[in-house]
Amino acid sequence: MPALSLLTIAGAVLWVALVVAAQLLTPQQSALHMGMSGLATGRYGWLMKLAFVVRGLTALALVAAVAGSVPAAAVSLPGLVLFAAWGGGSALLACYDTDMPGHKPTRRGQAHALIALIAYLAAVAAAIMVSLQLRHGAATAGTARWALLIALVAAVAMFAQLAAFAEAVRSPSHGFGRYAGLLQRFFLVLIMLWTVVVAAGL
Repeated sequence: MPALSLLTIAGAVLWVALVVAAQLLTPQQSALHMGMSGLATGRYGWLMKLAFVVRGLTALALVAAVAGSVPAAAVSLPGLVLFAAWGGGSALLACYDTDMPGHKPTRRGQAHALIALIAYLAAVAAAIMVSLQLRHGAATAGTARWALLIALVAAVAMFAQLAAFAEAVRSPSHGFGRYAGLLQRFFLVLIMLWTVVVAAGL
């Protein structure tokens, strides 16, 4: 397994550890209702900010790993560019705090939401494109099947969480919006799982 693949997997594990630590140290922020970005505020916000950066670097490590070890015929250049954009956007989120519920909207909060949306769309598009192209490599065809399945489920999860957050704005304590935080976490875990699966299959 290439060193960059090992670095990618280590980055994903570190991301999980940071997010779990941030959540445990901030129990007042419900993982069911609230977006993960809220964990970047408050006394232990630095843990989530670090998790944003780690997630970004992990994505860039995977891009380098795929570009450096997969035959050209099995590499989706647009997919890698989009996944690099996902990584860059993830890291950039550390610079812009989200707007917390009940607080007046801010430009920094709006920037955070826009960056997150663009990054999410880039991640899903990249995962699908890279997975499809990996089918053309003899050594990566098997990995591609699992990667594509995860990518498609992640796409559904992304749109579900976006719908849930939109609903939460209208009715934060009732209906589908109550599960916005959980759906977001499910989506992000799927993207990180996809990252690990691809890295492990190189």
